[in-house]
Amino acid sequence: MSPSPQHPARDTIPLGDLELHDHYLPALPAGDYRIEVTHTLRGGAQGGAPVVGGPFTAVQTFTVRGPQVRIDADAVVARQPPDASSGRFAEVLPHVVLGDPMLPWERPLTGGSRDTPWLALLVLTDDQLVGGTTAPTRTISATVADFLADDPAVLKPALTRESDVSLGDPCVYIQVAAAEFQAVAPRLDELRFLAHCRGANTGDRPILGLTEDGLFSVVVANRFPTAAPPGSDPGTGTKNIVHLVSLEGHERILVDAPDLRGHSSVALLSLCSWSFQAQPDREADFADLAEGLTRTPSGSRAGREEMWLRLPAPPQGTAAGTATAGTATAGTATAAGRQVARRLGDGYLPLPYLTRSGEATYGWYRGPLTPVLPATTDQAARATTADALIAYDPAWGSFDLSLAAAFETGRALALADAPFAQHLLAFKQATRHLVDTLHHQATSTHLQQDGSGRTGTGTRPGTARAAFGALLDGHLLTALGTQPGRPRAAWSPPAPAVPPADPAGGLEAVLRSDATRAALAAAMDADDGLGEHLTRVADWLGRLLLLHPVPFTHLVPDERMLPRESLRFFHLDPSWLDAVVSGALSIGAQSSRDTLQDQIVAATIRAAAARKAAGYRATQRGTATGESTPEGPTSGAAVSGAAVSGGTASGGDSVLGPVSGLLLRSALVSGWPNLAVRASDAAGEPLPILRMDHLSPTVLLCLFGGLPAAVELREPQEGFRFGVEDHGLIPLRNLLAPPRSSGGRPLGEQLGPDVTFPVLDHLRAGAGGGRILDLGSLIPALTAALDAAHGTAVGPVGPADLALQMVKVPEAIRFTGPNGDRG
Repeated sequence: MSPSPQHPARDTIPLGDLELHDHYLPALPAGDYRIEVTHTLRGGAQGGAPVVGGPFTAVQTFTVRGPQVRIDADAVVARQPPDASSGRFAEVLPHVVLGDPMLPWERPLTGGSRDTPWLALLVLTDDQLVGGTTAPTRTISATVADFLADDPAVLKPALTRESDVSLGDPCVYIQVAAAEFQAVAPRLDELRFLAHCRGANTGDRPILGLTEDGLFSVVVANRFPTAAPPGSDPGTGTKNIVHLVSLEGHERILVDAPDLRGHSSVALLSLCSWSFQAQPDREADFADLAEGLTRTPSGSRAGREEMWLRLPAPPQGTAAGTATAGTATAGTATAAGRQVARRLGDGYLPLPYLTRSGEATYGWYRGPLTPVLPATTDQAARATTADALIAYDPAWGSFDLSLAAAFETGRALALADAPFAQHLLAFKQATRHLVDTLHHQATSTHLQQDGSGRTGTGTRPGTARAAFGALLDGHLLTALGTQPGRPRAAWSPPAPAVPPADPAGGLEAVLRSDATRAALAAAMDADDGLGEHLTRVADWLGRLLLLHPVPFTHLVPDERMLPRESLRFFHLDPSWLDAVVSGALSIGAQSSRDTLQDQIVAATIRAAAARKAAGYRATQRGTATGESTPEGPTSGAAVSGAAVSGGTASGGDSVLGPVSGLLLRSALVSGWPNLAVRASDAAGEPLPILRMDHLSPTVLLCLFGGLPAAVELREPQEGFRFGVEDHGLIPLRNLLAPPRSSGGRPLGEQLGPDVTFPVLDHLRAGAGGGRILDLGSLIPALTAALDAAHGTAVGPVGPADLALQMVKVPEAIRFTGPNGDRG
């Protein structure tokens, strides 16, 4: 395979495709280095001239830092199988995905090649570990000094502690029984095949604070999980414990017959660990969990009505309105039941409501996430109080408090955020100052009039500075040097200007004038002054439009609307958003003049906030971009998934249009934290993702710019599972990239339905019943099988080629139609 060029993977790899590389080597491995420079001066031009005062020597030491005894908690992007999961994992090779593409190759191993990783993934059972009985994964917490201390029963690594690691630093380690370590540990020459680098487009994934360059490193185990034998009780699970361990200092025992020097166990630094239950059934597989999203609690197939975010419909035949109708007749109860059913179908929820007069009743509430296309109203954007948005239905004597609650929510959130409140008040004060200046210019009698009554236009200067400049332009100095003439009439002071009869009306006229609107617009476009404050205000309001600070109970007021293991679609109500923004902008208004001023600038503020919301996700991903090192990922192979592109909002040049989305509450969110979500329109074009965030470990919120015709949930590309199909076979894939426009088989495509390879024929002998890959036998046999299948030599098989053959294509579920029908 030819080396791959340097690139940020997320910008060059199509959405749904995956690149596999043998490794991503750093320019300089981690460790302590010493630079010594010697300079010799000679007293003549000849080579044999005597040395003068030398030699002169300079020494500089430095450390290339890299993790040695622990890694950051957020370094692990994904674990497969997921932590604490249970399912049919016996045919899956566990692996861990790391956010740092260079991490496995940052430290050299003595005796290994430069592309040998220092990390390995061990799959163990409880009986293979010693000590650590109080921890779920049998880990032991200690200091570095305690870990490295000599122990006659425990073989410790010959670790050279670097200068940035102190003896008092904490660490976590495990002890593996000596015989078990010999059976399960990979050999030194096998390690390079158990780690590789992946590149994937991350546009359809939650950001999760990752460095969004789309490059990841993967460490794969060499052992299949231990599971109950066939025919066992389906509920019988076998606990498997996975540890990402450091092999630095243990190189000499990574051989077939290691000399453990009489030690009963081997100590290894554990950098990450988790456990799962391997069962003969498919209880927690991706496919079963995804299929469960389309089922009702009773197990029946969910129709389109059950896939919307709302309360379940009341059972047929019940008089839903009887409880509130009091002494209503049977006919009235039936009509009330239809009214309640209609309200529930529209996404409303009846909640207790205490009026200002102290009466206890109920009111309807619906959050911003609605199951129906909401009707828009201009009243929400013009409201100055929450009471103005209370709706009353005299026919049923009921209140609709949805928009009023949105107004109060926005106001409360703004008051609770002191920096935003300060910027908003500063913006309003600067706007007031500018309006006062414009009003003074419009009403001042101290500047020359041009007869039109206009200020700052025509021949009338708009400011005193401009007026003085006009005097200078009129040859003021020449006039001052001229002999003054005798006045022809007696001088009298000018009469004072008559005060306006309606000062408020004059100010209102200035506020409503086109000149004032133009001046305010120009000031808000500037980088300083109003523009600086507007940017801060729009940033906060843009996040508010995407519901970032809104409490979850305001979005989903009743748990029955989003039960466990459910997926619900919704529309975003623009009137609710207008109301919540109105509430946020209402703080600091103390007079009718403030209210009018806020109304004049509100449209500009809302448009700026909408632009910020439209480009929020793209901005967040752009600020997290990382850079590659000079060497970069090399020796790549690639595999394609669904050919769908896109997934980020436009650059913020357009305002928000119709917005829809979904809420997912499932073990899929916790088990696959980088779950891919893709939405497309009727033409198959991807819709921009405005927001995709984990609201909790099991709840995912997605907002799309538009109404999708199809939504797909897919295992993430960088989270591909490794393993074998039935009977231990894998389908062989194409390793030869076809020439352009040749119409040949794409790279990574299966060579045929019957072109397979028996992986389980190459297991390590004498492994105590564990199915551990013998890579020394597997790699030559796989190379020969690939050569025969391709009809030509494909070259030596590297880590990326092995990963391509062992990968299991990610599963996906697709919902078609705006009503959430499953396809």
